[in-house]
Amino acid sequence: MVARSGASDLNSGERAVVVRQFSDDQYPNYLDGNVLKTAFVGVMQKLTEAFSEDGYEHRVLPPSPKETTWKRLQAGKTCVAMTFGGWIPDDKSAQTFRGTLIFSVFLLVKHGDVKNLWLGTTERWGFGTLGLIAQAVGYLHGVDVPGLDATMRVTRQTCPSGIDWLDEKCALAELEIQIEGVGLETEIFTDKLPDFLRLAEIWTQDNQTQPQTILNVREAP
Repeated sequence: MVARSGASDLNSGERAVVVRQFSDDQYPNYLDGNVLKTAFVGVMQKLTEAFSEDGYEHRVLPPSPKETTWKRLQAGKTCVAMTFGGWIPDDKSAQTFRGTLIFSVFLLVKHGDVKNLWLGTTERWGFGTLGLIAQAVGYLHGVDVPGLDATMRVTRQTCPSGIDWLDEKCALAELEIQIEGVGLETEIFTDKLPDFLRLAEIWTQDNQTQPQTILNVREAP
């Protein structure tokens, strides 16, 4: 790719064109997930801290979980599951994309008694839906996201009803977690640019290519 920019030549009245050439390794690659992956792993980490793996099964849901997926979750112990919901751009997002990351967290509880579904039991891992909701909100809301200069907020909590595939001995609570003002991390690519310490310019004027100029941008004057 060749980017061209220029400034008017006061002597000839024509426009001098600057050509800057970049090698392929000077373009950032975001396929590793960048801040999206950092946020995803960060939410997973905080959920693991809030709900010990000794008593809770932690799962990552597919983008569109089917009924069979939910039934498998009901067959095990109390489950904490999460999935990614989207990246909504800010209203004032212009040249630099910044937005709100959304994650959905599901708390699945299983008890033989309906009252225990809500209130839980005195057993070690016998907490009910209300206890899990309180733990999630109290532990996740307003905390720093590991690896990001941002905090997460619990913006919604519901207990969906009328779910055909949900066993009557199970209860499901859903929470929405948002991380605001998130933009792609670009500084991490600076160290990967072997030519970053130099700027090379090729000028063309009056259809004549001028000698290449190389500037060492961090060299002391």
